[in-house]
Amino acid sequence: MENLIYLYSYLFVLMTLAISHREGLGIEKEIFLSSLRTLVQLLLLAYLLHYILKLESLTSQFLVFTIMTLIASVIFTERSKSLKLFPVVYLSITFSYAFPILLLIFLKVLKPEPHEVIPFGGLIIGNTLNSLSLFYDRIKGEIKNRKEEIEAKVALGATLLQACEDVIRDSIRMALIPKLNWLKSAGLVHIPGVAVGLLVAGVSPLKAILFQIVILYTLLFSGISGSSILAYLGIREIFRKAFK
Repeated sequence: MENLIYLYSYLFVLMTLAISHREGLGIEKEIFLSSLRTLVQLLLLAYLLHYILKLESLTSQFLVFTIMTLIASVIFTERSKSLKLFPVVYLSITFSYAFPILLLIFLKVLKPEPHEVIPFGGLIIGNTLNSLSLFYDRIKGEIKNRKEEIEAKVALGATLLQACEDVIRDSIRMALIPKLNWLKSAGLVHIPGVAVGLLVAGVSPLKAILFQIVILYTLLFSGISGSSILAYLGIREIFRKAFK
């Protein structure tokens, strides 16, 4: 029963709903449903982690990531309303978590143990999804605003990818802004979330901060690599969706 005290934090959701209603934001339903969805999903995760964290095989751990990537790709597909982007997004997210994890295990920065690999990979997948969403929204807006410029380049013989190179660069740069802000403010403005969790768990401050640094650097790489793969493999479909 003592765990129920953590549900008192729902008071913050109720206060958020009150402020949203007072300011006429019109997002009360979304806030309420999202908060309930988060509660159910995380409680389910807590239950599943009892079993997932017992998976000793690295293959089994990556199978968990495969399922998470499928779900993340579905979420992106729902947002973009484009089934054609599903395999591209799946590939983007897969590379963005698989390469860093395998490299860090090879370098012995990460231990191939479920209590390290699974939370680490889940964090990368979730943040890569956010980066891809930011990139997708940004590039669609940029394509609309620079339609004539892109069409002029194509008329002069450039491929669509070549014509959109500047748009892609600007969109990737904008998608990385949250990651760059984390790097600039970490330690000075705030203590990053993973470090907070480790400190609460009793891990030494130095180890907690060093592990947080590994995560921040990995998220930076995952953001730019995932967005780049989506851009270069999905540009035709993104261009089509920009005017649909």
